[in-house]
Amino acid sequence: MMISRERYLNTLLFKPVDRIPLVEWPIRGATLEAWVTQGYPKGVPPITFFNLDPMQLDVPINMGMHPEFDEEVLEVVGDYKIWRDNQGAIRKDFITVENEGFVTRSWLSFPVTDKASFENMKKRYISSSPERVPEYFDQRCHMLNISQVQNHLSIPFLFWVAREWVGFEDLCVMFYDDPKLIHEMFEFITDFCIDTLRDKIHKVNIDIVELKEDMAYKNAPMISPSMFHEFMLPHYIRIVGFLKSNGVKIVYVDCDGYPGGLIPLWIEAGIDAMSPVEIAAGNDLVELRKQYPKFGMFGGIDKRELAKTKRDVYNEVVSKIPQMIEKGGFIPHVDHAIPFNIPLENYIYFRELMSKIAYGEAL
Repeated sequence: MMISRERYLNTLLFKPVDRIPLVEWPIRGATLEAWVTQGYPKGVPPITFFNLDPMQLDVPINMGMHPEFDEEVLEVVGDYKIWRDNQGAIRKDFITVENEGFVTRSWLSFPVTDKASFENMKKRYISSSPERVPEYFDQRCHMLNISQVQNHLSIPFLFWVAREWVGFEDLCVMFYDDPKLIHEMFEFITDFCIDTLRDKIHKVNIDIVELKEDMAYKNAPMISPSMFHEFMLPHYIRIVGFLKSNGVKIVYVDCDGYPGGLIPLWIEAGIDAMSPVEIAAGNDLVELRKQYPKFGMFGGIDKRELAKTKRDVYNEVVSKIPQMIEKGGFIPHVDHAIPFNIPLENYIYFRELMSKIAYGEAL
């Protein structure tokens, strides 16, 4: 019997495993609240209740903004508040959040608008800041190195970070109006990531690195393949080369939506996998496997089908999961946040099906 670490990595590396990992996307507060009314034991972790495998252990290196901005309410207007969030954006949001984890946010302005404000933002990304690692970091690394569970480092990367700084619409315009600044920002972000890790990465055997991007939406990416090739590919090659030369086994891109023509460029850069394969955005899991037979994938279970009947849940699982598992390189789970309209009984049935498939039992 394999330990979790070996099973998880072998799966993504297309190597033999005793069974697939039985993991799930983090279940958000509003969904757990709805399930409590249906009998879910409040306070019990989903990994315990559903008998799941551990998804990962996080490597404690802060790869983001530090210090963050102080959150501040600037104005209250009826049910809304105008406030500054911890990334420096000015937002207008509801004061009361009814469904935790499922909210519509609105942005009014962002902290980076030009070269001067970018220079100010750089002061919050000092790679040598001692606060980037916790107390007893060396001891934590030792525990990760001997753990039976795969360890994982999350890195906010190019499109993700620039969007937080500039805002989505203004960032898209900036690619055309100020491409020089885009190049400078992307080079700085990549340098920061490598410099932050350079004196730390030898202390911990990092199994998996996630490059957080979220640069796609329904039926299309947010950046064209040609622009990715020009602005982002060289930095992808740099960061992936650095990570893998320092022992990282898997590098994947976190990208909701439909990435389409970006996938071949990720593969060219040395990316091993993508997460999640979001069916609601237009992805076809089986077709993607045909197109990219050695590219790892996470997710792929259509959340919308789980909200229907148990027959629909069965059809969703049986129509794709067995053949995907046979081909390897695939870790199945719901294709994004599990909505609170999915009945608890349906989700339990889904987990039962997944366990039976994993252990080769009759459905």
